[in-house]
Amino acid sequence: MSNWTIQLAKSSGFCFGVENAVTTAYRVLSEQKGKKIYMLGEITHNENVVGDLLKNGMLLVHDPSEVEEGSVVLIRAHGVTPKVLEELSERSCQIIDCTCPFVKKIHDIVKKADSEGCPVYITGAKGHPEVVGICGECKKEAKVISSLEECQALADIEENSVWVSQTTFSSKEFQKICEFVQKKIAKEQIFGTICYTTENRQRETAELAGVSDVMVVIGSKTSSNTKKLFDICSDRCALTYLVGSAAEVGPLLSVWRERKVSRIGVTAGASTPVSIIREVIQTMSENEVNTNQESNDINFGDYIESIPQLRKNATVKGEITTCDGDFVYVDVHDKSEGKIPRSEFEPDFDFDAAVAEHREIEVYVRSIRNTDQGKEIILSKSHVDFSKNKAEIEEAYNNKTPVTVKITSVVKDGVIASYGEVDIYIHRTQLELNTVNDLESYKGKTMEILITQFDAEKRRLRVSGSRRTLLNNERKAKADEVWSTIEKDKEYDGVVRSLTDFGAFVDIGGVDGLIHVSELSWNHIHHPSEVLSVGDKVHVYVKDFDPEKKRISLGYKKPEDDPFYNIEERIPVGSIVRGKVVRMFQFGAFVELEPNLDALCHVSQISNVRLNKPQDVLKEGMEVEAKVLDVNASTRRISISIKEVNPIDPEPNAVSEEEAPAEAASEEAPAEA
Repeated sequence: MSNWTIQLAKSSGFCFGVENAVTTAYRVLSEQKGKKIYMLGEITHNENVVGDLLKNGMLLVHDPSEVEEGSVVLIRAHGVTPKVLEELSERSCQIIDCTCPFVKKIHDIVKKADSEGCPVYITGAKGHPEVVGICGECKKEAKVISSLEECQALADIEENSVWVSQTTFSSKEFQKICEFVQKKIAKEQIFGTICYTTENRQRETAELAGVSDVMVVIGSKTSSNTKKLFDICSDRCALTYLVGSAAEVGPLLSVWRERKVSRIGVTAGASTPVSIIREVIQTMSENEVNTNQESNDINFGDYIESIPQLRKNATVKGEITTCDGDFVYVDVHDKSEGKIPRSEFEPDFDFDAAVAEHREIEVYVRSIRNTDQGKEIILSKSHVDFSKNKAEIEEAYNNKTPVTVKITSVVKDGVIASYGEVDIYIHRTQLELNTVNDLESYKGKTMEILITQFDAEKRRLRVSGSRRTLLNNERKAKADEVWSTIEKDKEYDGVVRSLTDFGAFVDIGGVDGLIHVSELSWNHIHHPSEVLSVGDKVHVYVKDFDPEKKRISLGYKKPEDDPFYNIEERIPVGSIVRGKVVRMFQFGAFVELEPNLDALCHVSQISNVRLNKPQDVLKEGMEVEAKVLDVNASTRRISISIKEVNPIDPEPNAVSEEEAPAEAASEEAPAEA
């Protein structure tokens, strides 16, 4: 007796659509004897069923032109295009439409979307009969997407596009595509048209494969849904086999006995009849097993050779052996080398050195399949790197430790930074202490951040970070140091953070101090922006501070920059100066001696002749020489006399006798020069 337990998945064998088509085919053969009955394409992807129908007199064609006029034609569950139905009608054929109801529903959705001008996308296998039939409902070309990678590679996804799926498409892959597409279009435009029996079959198969030592998938190698079941099983069970009949199971029994298999899981594709499932299970339950048995040209030794040494989704170590323009080849201790796309390596990776050293790396096994050229093993380095980087990011999040990242791209309201293979979103408000408007300038920059969100529960890892949090922490530490050491007249190098009407706020190292507008310049200004800009580096000193209110008053203008600094020594009384007339009033003229330093020459000190006004002999811009009469730094006044050096008299008769005496014009001058 066998030592193993056999468990059959509940949703195995014919689905509703295929069962209906096959049952209808046998019924038509029985009811319409003597007529030519055609099946347009194989009514199911099962050689045994199709072969039996052909033996019973049904004819197989692949094009409407091969059908004799007036014949009976069965449309298989996959459905056909409207054009095919039209051609058959023109040949006066009796059409028996066995199209699956689920497929007909997709036809209706696509036809309506196309008539409304909406682009149509179909997730499924290109060239599959069902997909071809669906595409036929569109006047405009429908796009067929077979994987998430193809979806991500699309140049653009139209906002009004409609998405459907082949009924037997991988529900797992469809879910990934939906998550990507939902970011660009409304959920109502995505139709979940995978047959519920397909979803149940795939789910039950996955669960069974996870607890079985061996998985047997029964079905045709040409069946799309059967191949998907095989892929699902291979992901979870190392010993997975695809068989078409009981004859292919015999050579495997001895292998399983040698491996001391205890549990065998069995599932079957939607095109597999119950009779074949029963025969396979009966063969596995036989009492006697001949280990030297050869059946259906399959040798026991061949099966030993085909037992996978690597398991899909496993992480293993291997040595880099060689590389070409597209791939890096790695010895993973199997009969065939695995290959990794070169794009998964860093731009500065030294391939020549890695090959010469036979450098060992960890790799992830993406897929293993047999081809005409031998076994093809697809590996991934980025998958392993992602797992490591993800673990490091999670640790940094839990321990609140900073990580160094590089800004790679700009998105709406923020940037994307990379930590190895992990992408991290940073909102524009989290880049600096102030909000950043120019995000493009951050591309390519490297910076330290704190991980503020780490969500691995969802299908897609979500990670967010903040540099601002880190800067705030650093700022607080610096602020504590400033307040513990601050004193009057202490000098600091600071950065202008903001400007207001009354002054400029300067960061002196974690603490902001205020430079009052009156402290910004020795000259009168209307706004701080006339002197400073946000971001300017300035040297300041402490004028006053209040630790309780956390206020600091800063000084900025220097005494030595004051135009009246040391004025009595630089321009002593009695000295001769030269300057330019810059302003004139009734009482006198102001002469600029130095930049921002003006002296007053009273109207009585311009000429030996009494003048009514300075304009009688002076013009703005005129250069004059004068003697210093008085210098007062406290009142910020300088008085000079032109006539003491070189009086400027008007032309004769330029001043009338009736004009007031010079003494009468001696009005009081302003307080400041």
